[in-house]
This record gives sequence, structure tokens and C-alpha cells, in this order.
Amino acid sequence: MGRTNQTYRNRLENLKESFKPFKRALRKQDKKYLDSLWEKAFYHASASSYMNPRNPAETALISIQVEQEKEIHRLEKRMEKLEEEIECSR
Repeated sequence: MGRTNQTYRNRLENLKESFKPFKRALRKQDKKYLDSLWEKAFYHASASSYMNPRNPAETALISIQVEQEKEIHRLEKRMEKLEEEIECSR
């Protein structure tokens, strides 16, 4: 019988598990941000699976960066809109 390869999601879950000591050492208020980063990595797991990297950390980091970039752009647009509203109200 052939050997069964782990899915990307399994490898990503294993990577997340390996960070448990790191999470335990974090300040309580920072743990939710680490969890948010893992959510971002899992959000793009399908695209990462398609690439099928040997090291799941590579695509996890890119996935996190994509989500953070989206958030930056969303906040920039919101800030521009608020600045326009302030200018119009003067």
C-alpha cells in the first residue's frame, strides 16, 4: 500500500500546534491576536493546498500578509471617506 500524505490543512494544524509553547508565553491580551493570525492562515488554506508547499509556514505567512494588506486598504478607504466628510462639513 502507498503512503498517505498529509493534507495542507493537517500540516498547517501541526504547525499551529508547535506554537503552543509560544502562545502560552504570550501576554494574555496578545493571545487573541495570535489566534487571529492563525485564522488568516487557515482562511487561504485552499489556495495554499493548490500550491502544496513542503513547508506550510511559507504560504501561511503569505496568507496572513494578504489579509493584512486587505485590511490596510479597507482602512485607507475608510480614512479617505472620513477626511472627505470632514472637508465637506467645513
